[in-house]
Amino acid sequence: MFPAASRLAVVAALFPGLLAAADPAAHVAPTRPNSGAPTASVPSAAPVQHPASAASSRLASLPIVHLGGMELIGLRDVAAMLGWKMDWAESARRLTLTGNGGRVELTSGSREVSVNGLRLFLGHPTVQKSGALYLTKTDFQRELMPLLEPSLLGPLLGRPRTVVIDPGHGGPDPGKENLPLGLKEKILTLDVAQRLKKLLETRGYKVVLTRNDDRQLGPDKQADFMARWDIANRARADLFVSIHFNSLYPDTKTSGTEVYTFTRAGQRSDKGWGFSEKDDAETAPAEVNRFDPWSSLLAHSLHREVIGSLKTYDRGQKTMHSAVLRGLNCPAVLVESVFLSNDAEARRAATPEYRQQMAEALASGIGAYADALERLSPKSPAPTPKTSPSKT
Repeated sequence: MFPAASRLAVVAALFPGLLAAADPAAHVAPTRPNSGAPTASVPSAAPVQHPASAASSRLASLPIVHLGGMELIGLRDVAAMLGWKMDWAESARRLTLTGNGGRVELTSGSREVSVNGLRLFLGHPTVQKSGALYLTKTDFQRELMPLLEPSLLGPLLGRPRTVVIDPGHGGPDPGKENLPLGLKEKILTLDVAQRLKKLLETRGYKVVLTRNDDRQLGPDKQADFMARWDIANRARADLFVSIHFNSLYPDTKTSGTEVYTFTRAGQRSDKGWGFSEKDDAETAPAEVNRFDPWSSLLAHSLHREVIGSLKTYDRGQKTMHSAVLRGLNCPAVLVESVFLSNDAEARRAATPEYRQQMAEALASGIGAYADALERLSPKSPAPTPKTSPSKT
């Protein structure tokens, strides 16, 4: 772990170009090709402190391997840089990194990673070359590093003050349904969001809901998504959490919790890796991609608390080209707590007690993320004691 004095310089090397992109003065709200109209131009919500421009020699010298058009970083070099222990199990082709109280397991040729016991899916499978394991530079910088050693992100975001909670769907869009149990996603998400709002307000946050009742926020889905971005961006949100319930009907067996961030530029979404699915990578970054590392940290915090509280099956931290996240000016996550197509989970979700438990888990996750950011923030120096002038 790098000494505190060098962490500012570390950021410049670890995220080249990211800091300039996070400058609110340079920001203009996005215009999507099919959006009909641009969102209002508003300043970025996140307070940004620019680190020193000098690059860390250790990070600057981290080797980059070019293979098949990809930029790869060796996990052996990562372990050496962080001072973490590395163990390779040849029979399982699995690499384990341990250090700073954390444990990460990666398997050759797989996108799935275990981070402190939680499942996470990279944007590209790990690559084994000449007896060493590599991952893409994008996955290293924007997905895994914030979880391995968040102190290397530097003091870029302060503790969040304004939280925007998005109850998914609404109005003519019911979302997922369980017809035999009479459940509609739009009703359940609003209830959880209102419960979460109360919990967060008691903890001192300013909380904004994208909708307070059963309505759609625009004449069509695209306009609805844009209205949700606009609410969050005008509120100068420090983070955004979209609440949803899952379904794979007529599959009634699948259960569990998924947590999503917006897919990183140049990578396929989780869906894009499915059987017979096309490569859906987007070359140009979306507005929310400017906050990829912090979205990853927020997602991990929420993932841990929801899985731990609800005791649901862990379906992983993943990415999608989520329209509701695309145009946001802050770290953002979409949470699919349980499956309405699974009757056992749906029956639990139908109870106020279980929805309160969901809200409490989400509040704890937001609190854990806020605590992490506060630990990364620079501390004010202690005041110098005043001394009385000496008498002669």
